[in-house]
Amino acid sequence: MLIGLAVWRFKTLIGPLVIGGMIAYFLDPVIVWLEEHTHLSRGAVIGLVYPIFALIVLGILFAAGVSIVTQGLGLIRVLQEIFWATPEYLTHLTAQPIQFGPWTLDPHQLNVDLLQVFQQVFTALQPLMSQSAQLIGLAASTTMSGVGWAIVIFVVSIYFAIDWPRFYGLISDAIYQPGYRRDVEELLGEAGRIWHGYLRGQTTLALIIAVTFTITLNLLGVRYAIVLGILAGILDFVPYAGPITIVSLSTAVAVFQGSNWLGIGPIWFGLIVLLAGLLIQQIEGNWLNPRIVGGALGLHPLLVLIGAIMGWTLAGVLGMILAAPVLATIKLLGSYAWRKMFDLDPFPDQEEIPAAENTVESPDSLSLGSLPPNQEPLA
Repeated sequence: MLIGLAVWRFKTLIGPLVIGGMIAYFLDPVIVWLEEHTHLSRGAVIGLVYPIFALIVLGILFAAGVSIVTQGLGLIRVLQEIFWATPEYLTHLTAQPIQFGPWTLDPHQLNVDLLQVFQQVFTALQPLMSQSAQLIGLAASTTMSGVGWAIVIFVVSIYFAIDWPRFYGLISDAIYQPGYRRDVEELLGEAGRIWHGYLRGQTTLALIIAVTFTITLNLLGVRYAIVLGILAGILDFVPYAGPITIVSLSTAVAVFQGSNWLGIGPIWFGLIVLLAGLLIQQIEGNWLNPRIVGGALGLHPLLVLIGAIMGWTLAGVLGMILAAPVLATIKLLGSYAWRKMFDLDPFPDQEEIPAAENTVESPDSLSLGSLPPNQEPLA
């Protein structure tokens, strides 16, 4: 109860702590590699890696920060214009007879007031656009506080990186009980596989999609390509709904932006952007995702989608990103508890671990699959 009260009272600190931990988690392989190949202490390597990381981040922000903000605000305004102009535009398009070979469909024969239908739909979505309009003022009012939080995250991440090898021992000491050595090893190993496979794999995939979308939209001449590319990377964490949303947004911007360097009509230009977006998503889903992320989660995509929506509602972008591995971890623990309750083998797909292999190489490897080498079995 006290822990829950403390979490609620200081909930604003959860985001920076999690982000700081994630940065340390992503940089740890670099730190470990340099520590092994340069024979420097971990503290010295961290003192080398983090300033370089900070310079890279600041360089990216200075190089593209102004452009990103400008394009982001412009994109919000354009989306608002598209939102209000779409009903009349769709009514105009659907007023024309549609020809399918020898068949002709005349919308006037349907006796349906399409303009009224479109207006009712967009009136229902009006609160969403009103919230997006508030982002303009929000971006300006939170700039300085964002800088302060960035410094806090950077400092917290350094402390996480320094003590990262000790976390494994703390976790194993906290949950290890006599007679449960194999269970602890298997649970930690599987949890480590879930978080390692998803966070690093999905983040790498999101970066690839963001860069690919940005380059593709720039080559096609779509306005606000940088912001749309960033949105593509963020929405890539949401299965199905994310790719559909970014492809739809890109197509809408292409249709309503007017002229294009290809010199074709807006409908045909939007169709080209739509096909390019679908092609990128197909390459991601059928080739990139199985090779980079693989089956790390073992969850149904619908469950991941629902979890991402709930995560967004509870904790914004961070909650959306962490929803999938949290659900997978809950599933892992729930399955273990269920099988234990009925006196079944909690790991039916795992082979028995020989006693001689119950040691680990190093806690610096971030592998959560076994206990520290100096931990003797108590049962």
